[in-house]
Amino acid sequence: MDKAELRQVMIARRDALDLDVRAAKSAAICARLVELLDRLGAAAPHTVAVYAAMGSEVDPAAFAAAAAKRSWRVAYPCMLSATDAMACGQRMCMRAVSAGDASEAPFIAHPTRAFAATDVDSDRFPIMPAEALDMIVVPLVAFDQTGARLGYGGGCYDRYLPMLSPACQIIGIAFDEQHVDRVPTDAHDLPLPHIISA
Repeated sequence: MDKAELRQVMIARRDALDLDVRAAKSAAICARLVELLDRLGAAAPHTVAVYAAMGSEVDPAAFAAAAAKRSWRVAYPCMLSATDAMACGQRMCMRAVSAGDASEAPFIAHPTRAFAATDVDSDRFPIMPAEALDMIVVPLVAFDQTGARLGYGGGCYDRYLPMLSPACQIIGIAFDEQHVDRVPTDAHDLPLPHIISA
């Protein structure tokens, strides 16, 4: 099966999970992420990047709330306009969002829409340099035992992850039902060092 076919099959499999089952599994995954957060400690201000769940994805919202409660900065992906993407060589940046401001962040409400720098209040939602992240939670469509990840095909995370500090914890999250024997990969695809599933 090629990537496009596997993506279609796996999204359908994820969509077929009962809502209550998805919620319970998301809660279990968030609890394990919080354990990791607590192990990193709070000696200094930390920053974690999460994502706003779309459709049937694992929802990391409870983890984001726990991070904010521990005074961690929480950042979300913001897709960049074509002009801004050409200027910085990336299609995505991470913007910090205060706990009370999440409902006002346009890139959380519309995670796949591209925004020009002038479309987003950078004082309220500052761009976090990739090397400033202490942890990043990565969405995925499918994964295998080697940590190979199938995403949505845009390559945004494949381009973003190499910019992170070597100390940054990179964690993919998924439902057990998204596990496959082998994810087809290309040279640019990066395996994830850690994947938490339930």
